[in-house]
Amino acid sequence: SLSPAPTDRQNSKSLSLWAGGQAAMESPTSAASRVDFYGFLDRMRRPEAADLFRSIKSFLASLSLDEPSAEADGARVQAFFAEMEAAIRGHPLWADATHQEIDHALEGLEKYIMTKLFDRTFAASPEDAAADAEVSDKIGLLQRFVRPHHLDIPKVLNNEASWLIAVKELQKINSFKSPWEKLLCMMSCCQVINNLLLNVSMTNDRTPSGADEFLPILIYITIKASFLL
Repeated sequence: SLSPAPTDRQNSKSLSLWAGGQAAMESPTSAASRVDFYGFLDRMRRPEAADLFRSIKSFLASLSLDEPSAEADGARVQAFFAEMEAAIRGHPLWADATHQEIDHALEGLEKYIMTKLFDRTFAASPEDAAADAEVSDKIGLLQRFVRPHHLDIPKVLNNEASWLIAVKELQKINSFKSPWEKLLCMMSCCQVINNLLLNVSMTNDRTPSGADEFLPILIYITIKASFLL
């Protein structure tokens, strides 16, 4: 049977402890996005949100009773997200919310759920762990000899300072547990590369770069970042 529903005080304490742990990590999001996310947590701490919090706790408890299965777990999580989206959109706490506020609430929900399910979701099986180790070994071999010219990266785009920033952005990916935050790390890395290409095209009177120059740099950055991780 499931655990008893938490009281409002337990609800608030649980969210506060979890939020504190998240705040200890450097966030890849903007300050405005962090404010919006904590706004979602503030709403979830209110007594009126007790029904939503009970649903979340019940779902996590029920999932923990079954053996991990990537396919089955994925389907159940997606179905739960769909149910919770409908519940949030129809909830009095979000009655006057904008589309952006609803989106932030759903992002906050995903972050909370996937953080709780991280150990069950990522490399949970021995097969996944073995596959990750194999890929890591191969990337380590590539890192020993691959240089920019091997990927046909023009010398004018060789910018170690910008590449290091991109590497650091990508390396943040292991500091976060939700798919949304991991995706933001990847987007930040890509933005650094895109800015480099744009700056070079403007200062050297070159035709704006496209995927033919973006992709090799991204591959090189990924090799360097993965090896250092």
